[in-house]
Amino acid sequence: MHPSRPHPLTAPRRLAAGVALTCTALAAPALASPPSARAEPSAQAGALRPDRITVTVDGAPAYRLDGDLRSGGITVTEATPDYNTNKVQGQGTLRGAGGGTATVRFGLTRTITGLSGTFGLDDAGMQISATVISGVRTPADGTVTWQGQGTVRIDGRASTRTVGFTVQDRHPDPGDHAIHLVHAGQQRVAILRLPDGYDGRPLPALFHFPGLFETPLFAEFYGRMADYARTRGFIMITPEHYGTGWQGVAGGQPGADVDDPGFVSALQDVLIQRFNADPHRLYASGMSNGGFFTSKLACENKRFAAYAPVSGQLQDLVACRPGRAVPIAMIHGDADPIVPYATATAAAPFWARDNGCAATTTDTDLPDTHPDDGTTVTRHAYNGCPAAAPVILYQIKGGGHNWPGGTPYLGPLLGGTTQDIDANAVIWDFVSRFRLS
Repeated sequence: MHPSRPHPLTAPRRLAAGVALTCTALAAPALASPPSARAEPSAQAGALRPDRITVTVDGAPAYRLDGDLRSGGITVTEATPDYNTNKVQGQGTLRGAGGGTATVRFGLTRTITGLSGTFGLDDAGMQISATVISGVRTPADGTVTWQGQGTVRIDGRASTRTVGFTVQDRHPDPGDHAIHLVHAGQQRVAILRLPDGYDGRPLPALFHFPGLFETPLFAEFYGRMADYARTRGFIMITPEHYGTGWQGVAGGQPGADVDDPGFVSALQDVLIQRFNADPHRLYASGMSNGGFFTSKLACENKRFAAYAPVSGQLQDLVACRPGRAVPIAMIHGDADPIVPYATATAAAPFWARDNGCAATTTDTDLPDTHPDDGTTVTRHAYNGCPAAAPVILYQIKGGGHNWPGGTPYLGPLLGGTTQDIDANAVIWDFVSRFRLS
């Protein structure tokens, strides 16, 4: 330590301009705060900021360090099915309390008792080390706090003190992240996956709306959409519906108005503001009841650039007034025992007329790469569509009510599952061609 410089624990606290932080680490027995306590997303969009760290030591003399990381990063990720934080890990440097460089280290993972692990800080001649067993809180999305007992060493002399930290994950890392919102009086959640190599640059994002009784966890198990997105360079987000399904379409649970379309709009805001998603490249897909909802959004939501409903097509043709040409690709099995294929053959001409296409189609039989699955695929592309608004119907001949290329839901009870196409690839290859001007 420099002989003319007081140690950070004994010097008066002077924080550099722009590094003051108002939140303080608090002790609490629960792993996570109720969603109603979650912070609303920032209204400022644009490039992501560095992670921000607060470290405190109580007692006399007290110590407090606030600042943005100058190097490194702290990864904070969540996971389904409970949307709680499962990892706080990494190392970074920031300006120390005495003007030098401080280093922080986090190694927390989730166990059956909650987040636990280690925390450490080096700042000039002072070191903090703590074993975190319980008391971690997540008062806002991407924010983690803790306060407990730790060892503080100053020039080799150790004492047990009350220490605390707050991590604001303002530069999210690749992996799964939860979004908690209170919308229309209801606590709503969604899970998203940031792809490998995510560095905060604007990326396209695909929404997937699960079907009736289907949670994001089950949707991923049967369809592997997020796994597909992980290596393709786009953000995958799967919201959870309220109750049994999406309201306003077949199967949606009747009851209090939860404003599902407004919930989706709020999620679009969060994606743009917190994760720097490209607002011109947002897309929608869905399965079954989620496909119905995707089709409804194609009539109403002007912020999606393209749509791809699966096994759930537009129902109310009369009420649908998009006011624009809508790029849409539909996938449906003609042996679907739940949602008849006739709903697809009714919806497709509607979209073709709305987009200004011809009434005829060019029909292409795709390669039967898996003869043993009992299905084949024919692609019906409407002729004369604007280049920016094609209409395509994938007919799964012999296909049932399952995700093409995925794991059959309830085995063969819902009909055949084709492996001749991968719905994830078909959807992404289609929607990623389009962007809003």
